[in-house]
Amino acid sequence: MTTPIIIGLTGFRQVGKSSVADHLVQNHGFQRMHPFEGGKVACRAYFTHIGATEDEARRMTDGDLKDKPSPYLPDEQTPRYYMERFGYFMGVDLGPDWTLGRELERVKNSGEGGRYVVESIVYEVDALRKAGGAVVRINREGVEISGLKTDAAVREIVPDADFDNSGSCKADMAERFDEMLRSIGIDLRAEEPDYDMAIG
Repeated sequence: MTTPIIIGLTGFRQVGKSSVADHLVQNHGFQRMHPFEGGKVACRAYFTHIGATEDEARRMTDGDLKDKPSPYLPDEQTPRYYMERFGYFMGVDLGPDWTLGRELERVKNSGEGGRYVVESIVYEVDALRKAGGAVVRINREGVEISGLKTDAAVREIVPDADFDNSGSCKADMAERFDEMLRSIGIDLRAEEPDYDMAIG
């Protein structure tokens, strides 16, 4: 049986974690997961329960309404504010078995793939490493820290590798990221992607 490859991405907002995950999914056959995916499902159910449409609820958890004051929330708070606090409850008060642990179990039971990229590791570093994963911190010059609880937690993470995602096109980013993975002993597919074509 092949040992799964699990890469956990961490870093502040807007550093390019999703772009790196897109590359791994599109060019190396990784399956994407998020440690708070179950929490997002619960948040969407809550947002629809208090009056949002299903489309609005999805945009509140994953789209353009995440950082906008919401008429559905007390004091017109942002959905991110609610999700940050709910994520802290799940990931810290209950523990990572309730977040990343459940997501890993879910994909394991689905029988899909053997390569996983976990976006937005915050409180789950130990659980990810226990599952055999490596943590890569994505950095980018000029990114402003918002001061949320997750920023403080991310700052404390000691990654297995750092990746500088400053000022490069997507093809260059993809090639450099693959080189960085090899440098820490993570084997990718024998066939290499055409980096000039990688993710546009």
